[in-house]
Formats: sequence, structure tokens, C-alpha cells
Amino acid sequence: MGRDHKFQVVHSVTLFAEYLREGRLKLDKSVFAEERCTYQDPCNVSRNGGCGKDAREIIGYLCEDFVEMEPYGDYNFCCGGGGGAIPMAGPFRERRLRSGKVKAEQIRATGASICITPCHNCYDQIRDLNKEYELGIKVLSFKEMFEEALIIPEELKAQEEDEDEE
Repeated sequence: MGRDHKFQVVHSVTLFAEYLREGRLKLDKSVFAEERCTYQDPCNVSRNGGCGKDAREIIGYLCEDFVEMEPYGDYNFCCGGGGGAIPMAGPFRERRLRSGKVKAEQIRATGASICITPCHNCYDQIRDLNKEYELGIKVLSFKEMFEEALIIPEELKAQEEDEDEE
């Protein structure tokens, strides 16, 4: 924006990892204990943003059964949904789904029932790949998983109950 700010801008993945590390967020790992999870390394978040290590740290707080795609991290394949390809219809959609077959097979090979991704383009693409290639998975963001696994401290629960009574 052409000027310096008095705050640091960080990706939500880095912020979530920091909050979990510091104990500011607490998650109930048992919520996803019955699920095998894998992680889609988004181009902008992992390779360009350097958040792959933070993402895996978060996954350690959420998942008992985590399986990496091969290859993973900086060498993971693009899902095929970036660069503005998601909203394009017609032949572009068909091309996007064909190019995503590599990603679909990568996911299938993990045996995962959940594919986690913090990128909205990846999220939409993998949901489409799930339908196209009948992967039988759920696609979830960290935020959706937090919604289910977040441990709310007792004092906040009491405060919520007090507010509900008013």
C-alpha cells in the first residue's frame, strides 16, 4: 500500500501455529481420531509463503493419523485450481479437472478420508476433483477443523451462558 505499518502481516497458518504453540488455542485431537488425514500444500501458502512447516505443526494438534502425499512440501504437485482457473467455465473447467488428475491420484494413494488445505482455490479444486474422480473424501480447512475441535475454557463457557441468560 506504499507505506509502512505498525504491525506485521502473517498468514493465518503461521498465526494458528503460533497460538497453538503458546497454548492460546487448544484443540481436542480426538475429534478427528477416526479419520486419516492428508494435506494439500498450496503453491502460495507452502512454496511461496513458506508455511509448510507451520501447517504440519497444526496438523499435529488435530490429527492422529496423518499421511503425506508423495511428493509433498515444496515438491508437492499443484492442484490445478490456481491462477484464476476456478471460476472459468466450459472448456477451462474440463482442462482444470484433467490437469488435476495427478492431484486426485496423489490423494487417493494416501488412503485419507480428509484432505486439509488452507487455500480457497485448492479447496474448491479438490472438492471438484473429489466429485470427478470419486475420491470419497471430505475437504476441510483448518478453520473448519478448529470449529469442531476447539476446546473452550470453562470461564468462557460460563461467560457465554451468562450472556445467553440476559
